[in-house]
Amino acid sequence: MRAVILGGSIAGLLAAQALTEHVDEVVVVERDRLLDSPGQRPGVPQSVHLHALVHRGLREIEQLVPGFAADLAAAGARAFDFGADTAIYNPAGWSKRFPSSLTIYGASRVLIESVLRDRVLAHPRVHLCCGRAVEGLVGDARTITGVRLQATPIPLDADLVVDATGRGSRARHWLARLGYPPVPEVVIDAHVGYASRQYAIPDRHIADWHACYVQLAAPHRPRGAVLAPVEGNRWMVSLIGVKSHRPTTTEDDFLRFARSLPTPAIAEVLAHATPLTPILATHATSNRRRYVENAHGQPTNLIHLGDAVCSLNPIYAQGMSTAAAAAALLARCCRTRPRSCDLAPRFHRQLARLNNWAWQLATTTDLSWPTTDGGPPTLLQRITDRYAEHVFTGATDNPQVASAVLDVLHLLRPPRSLLAPTTLARTLRATHRGAHVD
Repeated sequence: MRAVILGGSIAGLLAAQALTEHVDEVVVVERDRLLDSPGQRPGVPQSVHLHALVHRGLREIEQLVPGFAADLAAAGARAFDFGADTAIYNPAGWSKRFPSSLTIYGASRVLIESVLRDRVLAHPRVHLCCGRAVEGLVGDARTITGVRLQATPIPLDADLVVDATGRGSRARHWLARLGYPPVPEVVIDAHVGYASRQYAIPDRHIADWHACYVQLAAPHRPRGAVLAPVEGNRWMVSLIGVKSHRPTTTEDDFLRFARSLPTPAIAEVLAHATPLTPILATHATSNRRRYVENAHGQPTNLIHLGDAVCSLNPIYAQGMSTAAAAAALLARCCRTRPRSCDLAPRFHRQLARLNNWAWQLATTTDLSWPTTDGGPPTLLQRITDRYAEHVFTGATDNPQVASAVLDVLHLLRPPRSLLAPTTLARTLRATHRGAHVD
């Protein structure tokens, strides 16, 4: 049995790893020509921006690829305690910091993918076909039988195909050519943009945090930023803005934007740091969900995962982790009935429930901006957004509330967990007292 993975990025590599124990051969098709050493590549333009692998994603990858975290550290990534070592300026002020079990690694997207690729491609059943773009699919009314590749006259035969081609997936066009009905989709776009740059961490830099996160908050705080360490003693800094507040790539504007944030913490450290890269910006931040689980008459052996089925606003750092959770789900589905004719629909039904957490988090927050396309928010989303204001107030002086918030942000618990009686009581007490804002 041969599985063909379309896309050799993080989602595709994890899917390949998930299938290694259940098929005879896994072929990963990647249009980029991959380098022997870590480096930027055209197919992943977002790799120049800050990425974070939240704790759920790290845990899922470690289960699929044991020793991944150790390999990441050996390659130069710095591990730190997210609860204790990340300064978060939320809409109500500085969140309470506390020792936690939420380990996070300061690493660039390039390093994370490189370490993962080395491990996955070392498996004897995994083969890489790079430098070849996918031009279409081959199949009939029920199944996909192969993949057509650029400059290759004979299709690549496949018993199972996984679409991991990301936000720009062309699967809907390929399927339309074969006569398959369209898949319903929803797009929610808050018109968020961000600009990123790397800096050398100054030798004399002293702070009681490793990373700093200034959150946006609708409707009166349309600017935010994240600063985090990556390998090579560097900071990756991303400045974030909504609509007319989106940062530019102008040299003077970068520091001016940092100084306009509601706290000077990031601007102060950048004033003494040496820039290492140009400023690069992106506006590709819409949330897009393809409801494959609700579509009828779809191929029974074509699986969509990662950004190809549910792409989220990148500022919430959920993409890599939802892809890891999807790959872990794929492995579980294969363990139960690996060669069943209902693998794809069964997987997509369970994936929809898995993606609901992250989708709810990202879209509820984005829909709180009045300029967002794809709304208006539902009554439940409006209530959730209003309650979140109280939760952030509670997080400024109560470590238990702050811990509950971080568990949700790290995809360890669903958003509804913030309504647990103990968290609700602590939140309401803090709101009643009025938390102190630094």
